[in-house]
Amino acid sequence: MLDADDVQRGLSAAWQLFLGKRDAIRKFDTSFDGFWRSFAAVILVLPIYVLYVGAERRMIIAELPLDATFAELTFALTRLVALVLDWVAFPIVAFLLARPLGFAGRYVRLIVAFNWGGPIVSVIVALPAILYAFGIIPQFAASLLLFLALVLAVRFRFITAKAALDCGFGLAAGLVALEFLLSLVLGEALTRLAGV
Repeated sequence: MLDADDVQRGLSAAWQLFLGKRDAIRKFDTSFDGFWRSFAAVILVLPIYVLYVGAERRMIIAELPLDATFAELTFALTRLVALVLDWVAFPIVAFLLARPLGFAGRYVRLIVAFNWGGPIVSVIVALPAILYAFGIIPQFAASLLLFLALVLAVRFRFITAKAALDCGFGLAAGLVALEFLLSLVLGEALTRLAGV
C-alpha cells in the first residue's frame, strides 16, 4: 500500500521529469516493492478519472434524443474496466517486448516512471473535457486545450521513456506510440462490446 512518502517521492520525480529534468529518473524507487507499489498510483488517478467519466456522460447525454435511454451502469462499469486494462496493458506488452528490443535491464525503471507519471497525464488530458462538459469553457477552447494537452502528454511520456531507457529517439517514440494506441484500441473495443 502507498504511504505519503511513496506518493511524495513518486509524484515529485514525475513532475521533475515533466519539467524536462531527465536526471529525476534516478529518484524513483525501482526496488521490487517500489515496482509493485507504483501500480497503486492508480488510486491518485481515480478521482480525476471519475470527473472525466462524469464529463463524458454529460456530453453523451446532451447528444441523445430526448426519448433515448442511457445505460448508466453499463457505461460506468465499461469505463472502470477500461481504466484497469489501460493501467496494466502497457506494462504487460512492454514486458514481452523488453528482451527482444534490448531494454530488459531498464524495464522496471520505465514502468515505475510511467506509473508515477500517470496522475500527471490524467490531469492534463482530462481537464479540457471536464471544463467543457461542466460549461466552464466553450467547445472550440476545449478542442484547442485537448490538442495542447495531448502534445504535452506525448512530450512527457517521450522524455520519461528516453530517460528511463537511456535510449535513442526511435525506441522512446515507438513505446510512447504503443502506449497511446493500446489505450485507444482497448477503450474503443470495450465501448463497442458494451454498446455504449
